[in-house]
Amino acid sequence: MASADLIFCSRYPFTKQAKDYVSESGLELTSTLVEKAEARVNNALVTGKVKRVAELPDAREEELAIYAGARMIVSSANNRYIISRYAVAEAKRAGEYLAGDDAANNGHVELVASEFGVRFEKKGKDYLVPLSAYLPFTPRSMDYKLTNRELENGFVLVSRHERIRMMEEAVKKKIEGSLPIRAQFSEDITEAGKRMLALIPKLEVATVSVGQENYPPCIKKMLEDLALSINLPHTARVALGIYLVSAGVTTDKIVDYFRHAPDFSEKTTRYQVEHLRSHKYNMPSCSTMDSYGVCIADCRCGTPLRYRDAINGARLRRLAAEKKE
Repeated sequence: MASADLIFCSRYPFTKQAKDYVSESGLELTSTLVEKAEARVNNALVTGKVKRVAELPDAREEELAIYAGARMIVSSANNRYIISRYAVAEAKRAGEYLAGDDAANNGHVELVASEFGVRFEKKGKDYLVPLSAYLPFTPRSMDYKLTNRELENGFVLVSRHERIRMMEEAVKKKIEGSLPIRAQFSEDITEAGKRMLALIPKLEVATVSVGQENYPPCIKKMLEDLALSINLPHTARVALGIYLVSAGVTTDKIVDYFRHAPDFSEKTTRYQVEHLRSHKYNMPSCSTMDSYGVCIADCRCGTPLRYRDAINGARLRRLAAEKKE
């Protein structure tokens, strides 16, 4: 394989081109490479990132074998949190390479996009992408909602950054959807998988329901999603943080709620919670929560913070009606 092709494969090991290279080259997963694969997964779980290595010819081939080993270890652990956090870390790594390759204009971004059947058309400094390709690969964020986008004959206008962000999201979904691999693994892979399970934050899902009998459905759902390692969009995280701060929940407790998020960083989360607390942000209204895509019930309380009063008021009205009867 040409050197340029190997560079592409090592940067984007999830592509068909990379898989074909591994199949044709007969790369073997030695015990040393298993250790490096375990370190790759470990970094993904602990730091939320996958380290980039020196791009030397031998290191590039090694990178492909390490990626294959990492997928085996994650599959052996067979845990939703591990799969989600690993996929996010690999997607971020790919996003960094895509941003650099986009600046170098070497065609790698287009090759990765073609992996997902996506084609971008240049328009000035921005790009047009078909609506059918835009919808599956956009982050869960208000910024990407169609009501906030410029449409043109079935195409959506995106910036260079948004194009990369879309591909990053596509990589995450592809990796998540391809794991776990159903196979028999060697003992060293299985043992590595067990060690990864030990890295899962010790947050019991049961704690999510404690003291939340008066939380509105949208808040309960977001907390349940976090406990299951389902990634929340940024706007939803901010709204949840504002609600919990306003409800008198401690910073430590809020940080614990977010601990199972696939891209969790304790330092960042703690800083953001304290920022919300010090600036005393207003709780978004129910209509705003609906625009975020997180409203799941017709509570008619105006804002989630009034949910308890709305429920109690409805209960009192019902009791009064029953007494009249």
